[in-house]
Amino acid sequence: MTPDPAPPTVPTSQLDEGGWERTELSTETIFSLPTVQIRTATVQYADTAAAEALTETRGEEFDGLLRFFAASRLAFDPPLPPGVTPAAIGSMLRKEARRTFKKRLRERGLVDIERDGSQRLRVGNRRRAQVTKFAAAMPLSDGRLPLACWVAPWTTSDDALIVTGGHPQVGLAEFFGLETDDPRLTRSPSAYREEFFSLLRGVE
Repeated sequence: MTPDPAPPTVPTSQLDEGGWERTELSTETIFSLPTVQIRTATVQYADTAAAEALTETRGEEFDGLLRFFAASRLAFDPPLPPGVTPAAIGSMLRKEARRTFKKRLRERGLVDIERDGSQRLRVGNRRRAQVTKFAAAMPLSDGRLPLACWVAPWTTSDDALIVTGGHPQVGLAEFFGLETDDPRLTRSPSAYREEFFSLLRGVE
């Protein structure tokens, strides 16, 4: 059996400064291709700072999903044959990564999940990832919070990585009807997006 992969290197300093908290470190078989199983080592983060700010400002506990970020390194069981690199099955990996990500969004309780375009983006080690966006919504007592959810798989000469994330597509203060200048609640959707892309580029 192939040893479990090591989790990717993530920009921990940037995550700490942004109010993120590591919530899980796990290994699992994420999906299977016709001749190989894909094992992953995943590190997951949640934006606890924004949730704390909502709790403080509203005066009631908030435990919903606001932002998430995760990075996975893949291993192949059995290993790929000599001379075959992960790039050779890159198209299948991208398809399965998108399918699995959409399934995980449903399992998180998100609704109205629709694919909303894709783009190519330069990431770590001078590689390029195909970044696919899904529009979704988180049902809350205040309404449905619109989210932008991203999945970005790419391959190297030795392995493959997948980065996922999600963030609000509206300012939190605006959505919850809050009068506040707390920067944790007044960030714009474009600022959320740029931070996700910056974190994505820092994964290796």
